[in-house]
Amino acid sequence: MSDASPILSLPYILPSQAQKHVTHNEALQRLDVLVQPAVLDRDRSAPPAAPAAGARHLVGPGAEGAWAGREEAFAVWDAEAAVWRFLAPQPGWQTFVLAEGAGLVFTAQGWRTLIGLLPEFPSLGIATSADATNRLAVAGPATLFTHAGASHRIKVNKAAEAETASLLFQSDWSGRAEIGLAGSDDFALKVSPDGTSFRTALSADRASGRVALPQGAVVTGSLTGSAVQASAADATPGRLLTVGAFGLGAPAPLVGNAGAVDGALAPGFYGYDSAQGSSGGPAGVQAGLLLHQSRGAGEVQLFLVEAGGGGLMPGILFSRARGEGAWSPWVAGGIVESAGNANGRYIRHQDGTQSCWQKVTTSASADVVAPFPAAFSTATGLVTVSSVVSNGAQALSPRLTGRTTTSVGVSVFSATNTRLAAQVELISMGRWY
Repeated sequence: MSDASPILSLPYILPSQAQKHVTHNEALQRLDVLVQPAVLDRDRSAPPAAPAAGARHLVGPGAEGAWAGREEAFAVWDAEAAVWRFLAPQPGWQTFVLAEGAGLVFTAQGWRTLIGLLPEFPSLGIATSADATNRLAVAGPATLFTHAGASHRIKVNKAAEAETASLLFQSDWSGRAEIGLAGSDDFALKVSPDGTSFRTALSADRASGRVALPQGAVVTGSLTGSAVQASAADATPGRLLTVGAFGLGAPAPLVGNAGAVDGALAPGFYGYDSAQGSSGGPAGVQAGLLLHQSRGAGEVQLFLVEAGGGGLMPGILFSRARGEGAWSPWVAGGIVESAGNANGRYIRHQDGTQSCWQKVTTSASADVVAPFPAAFSTATGLVTVSSVVSNGAQALSPRLTGRTTTSVGVSVFSATNTRLAAQVELISMGRWY
């Protein structure tokens, strides 16, 4: 008969044995360790300096000192004898490591964490039932996935590009939103009113990273960042224009040198104010609005006068262009007004020129005062030419007298210096501002 039990090696009390209590107490000591076994830790390679009575450890790798050669064994401190006692584990023995809060089992490969030995479950339901499709099902107010000291990722994998790897959000078991790789490898966010028809609200191309909003976007706040204009005159390619960009929806930004020839002036509307440093506009202009545009190889400018000296009329339009090199001179042209009345017709040009045409019937007794169809601004430089309308062979001579900015006196004389009644045509040219 053996002296010890085959599993736990508990010593037997032999027949006629003296001091049977020694053998019995040794067996109890072993049971005290192995029944509901727990150890303080499992990573020590040397015993602690002042162990408590009954202190238990699993001997770690590289054991030394009193533990040398006892790797993976139970080490128990016998305080009465002041020695370490060791129990060699057998496959299947289990223990609990207090420092880790983890259960261990001893295998042919050594101590293994119990959770690492769990079999694969065909399905798992936590507070709810799992099924063939939803093999993992969880019911509760929240589900937590957290890190184990660093990062944490949730991975959703699919077999091929045409398959789906996504998160589906439901309301009363009917889909309302889906996010992920739905039928392609491009990221998408889809929404549905009924769980059947889905619309792509947002997508991101996997190759370029560019985001598309197929249904459009409604932005209730301000757009900011490096993709938005930094100022009303910011012409950085690809940036979004803001309200006020080059004078759209807000006052135009002030231009510096409108006559720059290095392409530094971006196309757009600009305010012009010589008192605030603007230059290069038409001579005499103090303030106005500049439209600058380019077709790539050439540039053109239109300038609308707001205020100026030298008789410049507000509202006058100037223009100029350049292909290479310097700008052409500013040109003011175009008709501002063309009309007629009982006195005749007149045309006013943007550069201030005014032309009047009229027919006047003279008197045989005195000069006839002919009012101009439109008044001139000054008599300086005012010119009137006349001719007599006559079907006869008689030589007639018109005479102009008393011309002012609003009218001119007209008479017709014969070769004998006799005043006659005749029809005279008058053309007057001068300035209207």
